[in-house]
Amino acid sequence: MSDLKRVFLDKDTVALEFTPFSQTRTYGFICQNFENDQIINSIHFEVDVVCIQSYSNNNLSFEINRKQVYVDNLEPDLKIEQIADSSSKAIYPLNIKVSEEGNIIEITNHNDIKNRWLPIKKTLSKYYVGNIVSEILQKIESTLNNEILLKESICKTWFFHLYFKPIFNNYTKDESLNFIWKSPVFGNQIISYDVKQSIEEYYSATDKIFINVKGNSIDKRSINEVLNQYTYPKSEMSGIDVTPLKSEMEVKYKLYGEDRSIFSIIGTYKTTVTEKINRTTQIEIYHLPENSSFRPQSKPKQRNISFFVEEENEPVKKKTGFWGKLF
Repeated sequence: MSDLKRVFLDKDTVALEFTPFSQTRTYGFICQNFENDQIINSIHFEVDVVCIQSYSNNNLSFEINRKQVYVDNLEPDLKIEQIADSSSKAIYPLNIKVSEEGNIIEITNHNDIKNRWLPIKKTLSKYYVGNIVSEILQKIESTLNNEILLKESICKTWFFHLYFKPIFNNYTKDESLNFIWKSPVFGNQIISYDVKQSIEEYYSATDKIFINVKGNSIDKRSINEVLNQYTYPKSEMSGIDVTPLKSEMEVKYKLYGEDRSIFSIIGTYKTTVTEKINRTTQIEIYHLPENSSFRPQSKPKQRNISFFVEEENEPVKKKTGFWGKLF
């Protein structure tokens, strides 16, 4: 029998709840894309997260402030990358309302975003000229000015897609929760997965909880339809028999035992392109504390348990050490 503390205590069920934290948490984010075993590209940045309790309907309010984005370890240098990078600065700091389960409900500082966009647009319009640039800026403006479109666009980015998920739920020992995840595996192309979400029975040696999510694609499109940006199974609707794309995913969450806040997220999405080619997207999100002895100060409500679990003897990554190893 394990000497580790049990998550389920005397019952076979546990209600996983999150306790807001007012101290700023800095997370490191990296997304790497591979073709077979060869890396194609990578994106990394740091992001500050603050959470406070909202008193209406027990919702949570988060402030997110993303820092400089690096593409293949460099600041964006292509024109389209520079425009996108500059435009995204209008979004941050981003204030959002989140449900108790972890889903984003709304953007609460949308007017601030629209106001920040105006001087950015003016500067970009002077620096970059041409019809194509004008069309790009118009499309960006249409998204930023529409709260629904902006929320959808934000939720299609990997950090928000993985960080804000319904992981705070009621769990039963040896059973899984079933969800449909729509993940941004090929950029703006979304692939649907039938996933099973479960919590491990024991805390880790470092007092964390593991939540495991595994799934397979239920998308009816072929891989070629996805790569050609079709949003529907064109061949099937035309009566043509094709093989649906094959894709599998796995995401592992680790949560601090004290307040159920996220310590780390590691996600892997693998998709078959041809018989000889697989494309893999690897996402890692880690809390970057100022020192290795950090523990959350807040204590959870008296309801049973906490988030994520990490391997025994795995050290908490220091802020500099994490990025130092990767880059």
